[in-house]
Amino acid sequence: MRKQTLQNRTARLAWDDLHCALMVARTGSLSAAARALGVTHSTVFRRLKALEQQLGVKLFQRTRDGYAATAQGRMAATAAGAMEMEALAMERQILGAHAPLAGVVRIATSELFAAHLLPPILTGFLASHPDIEVEIEVASRAVDLRRREADLALRSTNAPPEHLIGRQLGELCYAIYGAAGLAESAGRKPEQLPWLGFDESISHLEIASWQRQQAQYRAARVRFSSLAPMVQAAAAGLGVAILPVFAADQQPGLVRLSPVLQRPRVKLWVLSHKDMRENARIRALSRYLGRHIPQILATRQRGEASAQLRPRR
Repeated sequence: MRKQTLQNRTARLAWDDLHCALMVARTGSLSAAARALGVTHSTVFRRLKALEQQLGVKLFQRTRDGYAATAQGRMAATAAGAMEMEALAMERQILGAHAPLAGVVRIATSELFAAHLLPPILTGFLASHPDIEVEIEVASRAVDLRRREADLALRSTNAPPEHLIGRQLGELCYAIYGAAGLAESAGRKPEQLPWLGFDESISHLEIASWQRQQAQYRAARVRFSSLAPMVQAAAAGLGVAILPVFAADQQPGLVRLSPVLQRPRVKLWVLSHKDMRENARIRALSRYLGRHIPQILATRQRGEASAQLRPRR
């Protein structure tokens, strides 16, 4: 029997099989890939084997730590990733050009923004846009808008990604906070109090960097991966912390132990992918947040001067 040529072997490569290989390469396991794809473990195994048989090469090696891509597996994953990005770009462009002022808008943000900034604003937005629904994705990581993990991101950063567009909504101010009783017991001197800190997952934050540079403050014995529980822990008297004024001033039991700090200051943005600039419902929510968040942020920061607002194009 004549051996198949490469063209014959790959002429009918199925995207579902390639997508499985891509997700196994990303996650390192069949189970994690299955969860990401919304299919069963056996389905991922079957598709992966079918792809390896069709290509005539081994794409992954089973190890004690999971599935490791071979050289050919890495090539397949790179090609599948490029195909995925092209398909997502096409989807963004089509949705951006023809989406009506109705449907779901997904906004990714942090726990503090979701709890303290969005609720009073979304009440008015939903009332004036009855055909739009909003899903709030709370995550400490930065979601990937290119992969449509969300439509909008409400994000604090001084360096937003170049591929995103949006508007700066203001500047976040910070101060040192602690429970009233804890502060009084130490004469309101923060350096004499136990400190709360940041674990590795959020050590990149400006406030984490600021705390590391303050030699007078002892190393934190309790560290957090999110600011929301840190606010609660500080109010409960576990320790003192540098916290955003807009949230900490609203927390019962917390008092400022310092003036509002001149540094750090972090800009707040509402961001979207440039391909979605013409999407009516995404544009409507983005503009509504752009009008109303600066007002509520200024109120919550009690008159602290905010940065000049400017769009990102």
